[in-house]
Amino acid sequence: MGLSVDQFLERLNSSGLLVVDEVRKVLASFPIENRPNSGEDLARVLVERKVLTEFQAHAVLDPHGQRLGLGQYVILDKIGQGGMGSVFKALHRHMRREVALKVLHADLAESPDALERFWREMRAGGKLNHPHIVPTLDADQVGDTMFLVMEYVPGTNLALLVGQNGPLPIEQALRYAAHAAEGLAHAHDQGVIHRDIKPSNLLCDERGNVRVLDLGLARFVADGHSQQTQLTGTGELLGTVDYMAPEQALSTRKADARSDIYSLGCTLAYLLTGQPPFSGESVLKRLMAHRDTPVPSLCDMRHDVPDAVNQIFQKMVAKQPADRYQSMRELLADLEPLVGSSHPRSRWVKRGVLAVVAASVLVAGVMFARHRGVDEPEKLDEPFKIVQPVVPPSVAIAPFDGPQAETHQAAWSKSLNQPVETTNGIGMKLRLIPPGEFQQGASEQEVEEFSNLEGRSLATDGPQHRVRLTQPFYIGVSEVTQAEYQTVIGSNPSMFSPTGEFAARVADSETTQLPVENVTWFDAVEFCNALSLREKLTTCYERLDDQVTIVAGTGYRLPTEAEWEFACRAGTESPWSFGKQDAAFEQFAWAATNSEFHSRPVGQLAPNPFQLRDLHGNLWEWCQDAFDPRYYESLTEPITVDPTGPAPASVRCMRGGVWDNSIRLCRSAHRGANQPTARNASIGFRVVRTIPRP
Repeated sequence: MGLSVDQFLERLNSSGLLVVDEVRKVLASFPIENRPNSGEDLARVLVERKVLTEFQAHAVLDPHGQRLGLGQYVILDKIGQGGMGSVFKALHRHMRREVALKVLHADLAESPDALERFWREMRAGGKLNHPHIVPTLDADQVGDTMFLVMEYVPGTNLALLVGQNGPLPIEQALRYAAHAAEGLAHAHDQGVIHRDIKPSNLLCDERGNVRVLDLGLARFVADGHSQQTQLTGTGELLGTVDYMAPEQALSTRKADARSDIYSLGCTLAYLLTGQPPFSGESVLKRLMAHRDTPVPSLCDMRHDVPDAVNQIFQKMVAKQPADRYQSMRELLADLEPLVGSSHPRSRWVKRGVLAVVAASVLVAGVMFARHRGVDEPEKLDEPFKIVQPVVPPSVAIAPFDGPQAETHQAAWSKSLNQPVETTNGIGMKLRLIPPGEFQQGASEQEVEEFSNLEGRSLATDGPQHRVRLTQPFYIGVSEVTQAEYQTVIGSNPSMFSPTGEFAARVADSETTQLPVENVTWFDAVEFCNALSLREKLTTCYERLDDQVTIVAGTGYRLPTEAEWEFACRAGTESPWSFGKQDAAFEQFAWAATNSEFHSRPVGQLAPNPFQLRDLHGNLWEWCQDAFDPRYYESLTEPITVDPTGPAPASVRCMRGGVWDNSIRLCRSAHRGANQPTARNASIGFRVVRTIPRP
């Protein structure tokens, strides 16, 4: 049952926003008979009148929502989250200045180590004032809530930028590295060592300037030994493994300016190639690779990288600190001739969309000809070639039929220069899904009809709402099979396997092509990471015990609920992608009436209009999103863009239904949920891989 207007006003009053009087004026502007008659309706009106932001409205409607007033600051939106805290866009009540608030997670407020790191970030930020560093403006505590106040810088971090657009042009990557080096040179001058330089901690603003973020692991050169011992503890790693210098992995107390140079070198490799320079299937193997594996050549990883750039990279990531650049200023001296300020700067508009791309490969090659020993004059005065943006095909707006679905796929395949269907290194087939727009969830009529037929409420399948997906992606044609899981992980947990609990049910079957089941959500995440590393792609998840952080990788991940349903529906608006139930559903779905009460080999039944199989029935499929039964109700905008689900919760979404369900529970809109540690013979998954935009 929804909130009443009075209940909504009571929560609004408790939120700290101080806008109740303004809201009452909005209510008074309506004739009595036309006033909003529920909290949800009032929230929608207040968003339309710009009294509340969409985020604020959701927070007030949620009984466990975020407090929106912190001292002199009003929270406007959530813009990020990490292991230490969440980052919000906020507004100073009196100065009307937008800022970013980094709010320490409540459960860390009692941790001495977490508090020390939090205050160390405040102290480090307070010492720094440089155009290539995001400054810390203030720090405060309101009740039990502790937060830092930083300058709000619209833009996108470099991990997300490369994840969305692919490796950067050479001049662009070098310029970004130089920006970071300038900021870090200033930090080092002030005695501050960052210790966690990586693409996601470098922010590209709307003017194309890169600024260093997140000083939460920073160390002061003057820090005493006793303090460092207390903060790091025996065996604890501080930093990010893919970008961490060997000496920092051995002891964080040994990290100095040269360790930041090493991390920036690994970051430069990522900007140029889309992957860190060292890989491994586990944290330990990646740590050992940094220590023992020869440094790869950027020229081998990307054929148009000049020798001069590779030589700089090799010196940045030398195994021994003494063999590296000894300071950021020494590095900048070598970078400056390659990114001279006279060259026009490439610019990225908000959300990381490429506006102008500088320097064709030909010009870059001429610039570095002298370093290659080629007797050819440099043409430094020749103007850079401007690459005009390519107009992408139209998005796939539902409803559309089977031939139109294939037309959309073909158009985007041509635009992206990617095949409609691809097969990866373990033989898994994936299909390209274009950006699109559709009605997600079940209509009121569908919820009522199937709730009555099932004899239980299916209200969480709705309400229906409009969704727009802006990014193309690949998705597995079928669920991950036992053979694929065995190849990547080295074991097979399935209950419908020759050694599984239900082996007798499949005794006469070839089980390698049965979908893998009995996997937890965490198992599925680990599979995605392991497959990404196997395919030499960057991972999409960082995991510490049961804490999983989604990061902007180039590899495999689980689909969001919206991606899964859009791929399943494939333009259809009926309960199933094959039409009505009186169609021969047994041609499309394994359910209780035809499965013989066990999972069935993938790919045997007919595909949907996107040529995907086994989306209805066979196994529940884990999605990336957390599950909130009221999440759909909270979406008040006319169109929700690229939804990623509610805030992390104790349960995760599942889609598609299972082999022992009625066909009514295998509909496109039906939602399931379970603990991420749950495992049984009913749950499997399929994977998604992001397609970089050209």
